[in-house]
Amino acid sequence: MQDVREDLLAMAGLVETAVNDAYNALLQRNPRLAKDVINGDRRIDLMENEIDEKSITLLATQQPVAIDLRFLAATTKICSFLERVGDQAVNFSWRVITLSEMEQVEVPDVLKRIYEISHSMLHDSLDSFVNGDPDRARSIIERDDEVDKLTRRFLEDNIQSMTQERKVVRSGVEMILLSRHIERIADEATNVAEEVVYLVEGEVIRHQGESAPGNGTL
Repeated sequence: MQDVREDLLAMAGLVETAVNDAYNALLQRNPRLAKDVINGDRRIDLMENEIDEKSITLLATQQPVAIDLRFLAATTKICSFLERVGDQAVNFSWRVITLSEMEQVEVPDVLKRIYEISHSMLHDSLDSFVNGDPDRARSIIERDDEVDKLTRRFLEDNIQSMTQERKVVRSGVEMILLSRHIERIADEATNVAEEVVYLVEGEVIRHQGESAPGNGTL
């Protein structure tokens, strides 16, 4: 169990670094850093496979119950969510490379805000897992609504800009796609937080109605 926990935390560290590097590549207009994120994703994928194999082995050989069983169930899901965050960092990095080949445009403040909230959600969701803190996990879920609202606003602002000035259409589309990748990171952070609540309290809080926070609907 401890090996699985340590492996998951190591994977989380790689994922968080990938997200940070992808964003810094955008701010610095650094396609080389973006390529490093893309190339590093293979290691994250391999770690997911290793954690899954260890979890399955423990389930088959140790037949855990109660909190240990919930831990393995939650770990398997969290591992998958983290791998998807890594994929979003890769997708983000490809957009950065595309933008680096265009005329440089300023990174909009709204996009920066979307990233700040989403990154904090990811970081806090991992901290809530480490500390077994369901209250902190629930606070993360509530923040997802703000990310969704900002992403909608960003989409509307870009559509208006592209309508008024044709030369910004291509960069505008790339920026919209960047915002969607970041928004998906917030969704996955929400998923992690929901699993923390399940792990600690045994309560399933996913899919609690169409208006439940964290549904990622735009």
